[in-house]
Parts: sequence; C-alpha cells; structure tokens
Amino acid sequence: MSIATSTEPQIRRGGVPWWARRRLILIVSLWVVPLALNVALNSYGPLTAESALRMAFATVAGQTIAIIGAVAALVVTITHRRPLAGIVFFGLVLMFVVAYALTAMEGAGVTILERLDLIAEVDQLN
Repeated sequence: MSIATSTEPQIRRGGVPWWARRRLILIVSLWVVPLALNVALNSYGPLTAESALRMAFATVAGQTIAIIGAVAALVVTITHRRPLAGIVFFGLVLMFVVAYALTAMEGAGVTILERLDLIAEVDQLN
C-alpha cells in the first residue's frame, strides 16, 4: 500500500527590497533630504542675493523631492498590490504632501522677495 503525497515545490516569498519600503521612502523624501538641503545651503554668513537665492532654491528642491517621494510611495503601494485601504491612505498622504509643498514653495517665493528687498535697502543705505 502506498501513501499519496504531493510534491509541489514550496514557494517562499522574499521580503520587499529596501528601496521599495514605503515608510523608508517617505521618511527619506519628506524629512531627511529636505532638511539636509536646507542645512547644506543655508546662509551662515551675511545675507546676500546669492545666499537668498540659494536658500529659496533649496526649499523648492526639497519640496519637489517630497512630492516625488510621496508619489513613489503611492506607486509602490499600487504595484505591490496592497489592499484598497493602503492605496487610499497613501493617496491622502500624497494630497497632503502636495498641498503643504505648494504652500512652502509659495512661502519661499515671498521670502526671497522680502530678502531681496532688504538687500536692496541695505545697499541704498550704504
């Protein structure tokens, strides 16, 4: 008498690669990179037109990277076939990130105009 056994191979699912982890993408793109850009391109000396432009562009670049990171997190969520609740959650995160980033970019534009006016006033006084 023989016993019937199935010889189907065991399929082992590997973990998600480090670059495709949604939390890591969000942390790096929303916090680490914008903060590093602002620290690296901040003006630690007297305010000049060059330093004002550098700080404004650092803000805009950091917020652009934040938007791209939120889009990447949503794409990773969709491509890894996560449940609908996860897709909706990361869609909402994307909406909030875009709204905040556009507001921050607008603030950077206003700030650079104020700084350039201040620089022009100081130059006239000198």
